[in-house]
Amino acid sequence: MPKPDQSSPRPMEIHEDLDKYFRVLHEDPYGLENPDYDWKGENWFVAVAGPVYLLIAAGMVLASSEGLIPTLSFPAFIFFIAAAVFELLGKIFCAHLVLRYNIRINFVRKLGLRPWRKLQAFIIPFFFVTGDKILIDTMFLFSLGQLKTIATEWNVIRRQVPIFRFAFVSWDRLEDRPYSMRYDMIEDALRFLIYIPFIALVENKIVTLIPQLVNEFGDGLAEPVGLRYGKHRYKTKAIWYDGKFWNGEYHRSIEGSAMVFLVTLAVILWFSAAFTMPQLMLALLLLPAILTIAEAISP
Repeated sequence: MPKPDQSSPRPMEIHEDLDKYFRVLHEDPYGLENPDYDWKGENWFVAVAGPVYLLIAAGMVLASSEGLIPTLSFPAFIFFIAAAVFELLGKIFCAHLVLRYNIRINFVRKLGLRPWRKLQAFIIPFFFVTGDKILIDTMFLFSLGQLKTIATEWNVIRRQVPIFRFAFVSWDRLEDRPYSMRYDMIEDALRFLIYIPFIALVENKIVTLIPQLVNEFGDGLAEPVGLRYGKHRYKTKAIWYDGKFWNGEYHRSIEGSAMVFLVTLAVILWFSAAFTMPQLMLALLLLPAILTIAEAISP
């Protein structure tokens, strides 16, 4: 993957001058005209990831039809399709807000889109299946979700489909271009690899939603609150940035990080019935601090 432009040493520097931010955005709203962007990496990524997810999804349909795995939930599939359509409509609306009213992409992405987009595959199965079937349907819907991302956000398709090109404005942060789709799909894959073993092994599978809800709503509030109201700032590095561990320079704020801490407390208390009292006390003692630190050092 090519190195980011060296003239922007700090990933969030573009946000320090809002006039410059919106000038850059309106000069190239779709992120497709910058001659410095190399799209070969994204094309290679799609060439590898696309067939993998297609094989997984098709293989699961075949295995389900042959009785090798539990039957996939058709209602869950229909609900997922409806959620994907709703997501696209939301992206179009949020893109309009960005371009018409000069609202930063980071705000609509985190507050309006991210929870709905990121939780589809992990939450929908809980409405339609139980037990081990949750794992099967989660894997299937996750694969479909990644194929949906490629079909609507790959630069090759966006160049040809105006509605996808416009909708992606609401997700394509300036500081992430031209790696937005790859960053997103790699993050999704890592989240999947972390959560799937827990979904498979934990008897009370609903508790696996706790870190996901914290990630989406806590982190979803942390960035806009930090950018808008963060007065007490601190510097940190990312676990992985620009091909190196513990690299880069990111500015966080106590106000933004506090959102993660408070949301973690709220989510744990919401699921308190799933814990014994000692487990609840331990979760309240450890998880808010751990997840707040994790958010702070995430790129």
